[in-house]
Amino acid sequence: MENRHDRRFMNASRSPGRAHPSARRPHAAGMPARSQIGPAPAQWWRDHWTLAPLLAALALAAHAWFPFVGEPVADDFDFLHHTFLSGRPSWLDGGGSHYYWRPLARQLYYRILGGPMLAHPAWIAGIEAALVAIAGLLLYRTLRRVWPGPWAATAASFPFLLEAGRPLVSCPTNFQDLGAILFSAMALVEASRARLAGALGALLAALLCKEMAAVTALALPFVIPQAPEPAARTRERRRWAGAAAAVVLAWGLAYALVIRRAGLLLARDAVADPRDLATAWPVRFLWACGQSMADAFNLPALSPTLRAAAVAVLALVAGAAIVALLSDRGARRRLATQTPWIVGGLAWFALATATLADVYPDWRPYRSPFGVIGLGVAATAVLGAAQPLALAALVALRVATFALSPGPPASIPAQIPGGFSIDFPKLVRLQRLVGETRRELARALPHPARGTGVATHYYPQAALFAFAHDRSLQVWYGDTTLHWVTVEAASTPTPLPAAIVLEFQPTPPRQVATVTPEMLGFADLAARLIDRQQWEEALRALAHADSLQTDPGARLFTSLVAGKRALCLLGLSRNDEAGVEARRALALWTANDDARYAIALAGMRTGHLAEAEAMLDTLLQAHPSDANVRKLLDETRRTRMRSRR
Repeated sequence: MENRHDRRFMNASRSPGRAHPSARRPHAAGMPARSQIGPAPAQWWRDHWTLAPLLAALALAAHAWFPFVGEPVADDFDFLHHTFLSGRPSWLDGGGSHYYWRPLARQLYYRILGGPMLAHPAWIAGIEAALVAIAGLLLYRTLRRVWPGPWAATAASFPFLLEAGRPLVSCPTNFQDLGAILFSAMALVEASRARLAGALGALLAALLCKEMAAVTALALPFVIPQAPEPAARTRERRRWAGAAAAVVLAWGLAYALVIRRAGLLLARDAVADPRDLATAWPVRFLWACGQSMADAFNLPALSPTLRAAAVAVLALVAGAAIVALLSDRGARRRLATQTPWIVGGLAWFALATATLADVYPDWRPYRSPFGVIGLGVAATAVLGAAQPLALAALVALRVATFALSPGPPASIPAQIPGGFSIDFPKLVRLQRLVGETRRELARALPHPARGTGVATHYYPQAALFAFAHDRSLQVWYGDTTLHWVTVEAASTPTPLPAAIVLEFQPTPPRQVATVTPEMLGFADLAARLIDRQQWEEALRALAHADSLQTDPGARLFTSLVAGKRALCLLGLSRNDEAGVEARRALALWTANDDARYAIALAGMRTGHLAEAEAMLDTLLQAHPSDANVRKLLDETRRTRMRSRR
């Protein structure tokens, strides 16, 4: 669509003696005229380069897909609980969180999609993948007005062909970042068509998703169609800058009032270590830039060898561009015409990354794509102007590093690293754990009574934050009286009786199974009887525990019972039977300490000293402060040395 400057200029150009209008079509200051790079197709859907950002979105979704994709986790439960169960949902608070005011990405998003999110999590991942595709298409349409198709396609795909971008389509919470990208792209495309109202509305929507969208406001005056007269161009930019500033100012004032009224916190308020707080801002900014730059080229997810190879290829690409600029005057002229895009892209990257300095040292890669928009524009402008083959090499490198990054983890480890820094593999493991828990609950406890407690056994402790305390259980069932309880509470009379105990299984395919509080009670009784060396009574308690087991998937519990039975058999000097039972326990669960201890003692008694030494050595590595294990290991080694003489 032409603005009023386009129409006035074209009318004047039709007078006798004037050049053809296409020779003097107005364009962005410093940008090459379309006669130099070829006009964009009249209909964007006929431009085959439009497929590039769409394919990037498809690749991102495919590389992020796994059985529990889209599963609500951690903060999602805070927002869902606030939306459906708080009884007082408000637009003027954190939406269930103590941090930030993002009503569009929290309150509105979860009100609209909260139901499908709980019933069909994968639908949310599909919706978010479609939104990524729309955002890429909008960026492409903005850039295609001034750039050739390959350039616009490269830059529009840049923020999405990222390993670090996979959380954008795999976790509902990350709509906060995706929404900021989507509405910023919408604001830019509206500005490139000189549609002020649409651009300002999209800018406000982006700000209501995440604060970093303030960077978008600075970019709007520089992407509008430019009038041919310098004075008119300046007036138009000032008008757009003033309008964008007014939106940001109004949003900022509302934000400050909400924070004060609701007592919300900001990023620096979450930093607990005084040393982190004392770190100089330039250091934190450079840290954020380094993290974002690495994410932009998919380096953190690669093995050290592949990472070194990728860095070497990046150096070659940069070297080729430098050589081309030094040796080719035409390349330098082309680069000069791209200066506004290079400077603007780098400014976008720097300003967006500056907003992340306050999260030091808590890095979450899904924060990178917004800033990478600007980095992609700058890199495309430099390499496209200097050496098109270098631009093609960069695209090939990023496709390769993206494809070589590992897929979603196929299982949940027994130990998930603690802390709040979350990358894609950790997010997938948390979603798998939450998803398997939800599926097992739906099977084993479809309609719990009010006030029911559910206990967890052997769950990775560092991963329990993914359940957001009781909020996950309450959101799943729509009942605010349900609670998670401890295993100890599950096996003794409490005000919150545990209907079932969910037990984590260290190995796939099924990693959450059901046991009963009575089963754990008998196993605990057997452990106390073993401590008192009441072997026969302990065996009877273990037999009761076995008789109650109805879920063959509870392999860990079966292993625990078998390991304790092996100890009882040792106490009765039934060494061969103890060894058989202990090996069965170890086959079910390789970290069973009782089984290793039983095999070690049986080996010491029957002369299998090498096996006993191996078991005791493994136990000591797991429990370095256990004096009894150390004593037995030393004794076994001395006995082996004497037997060799």
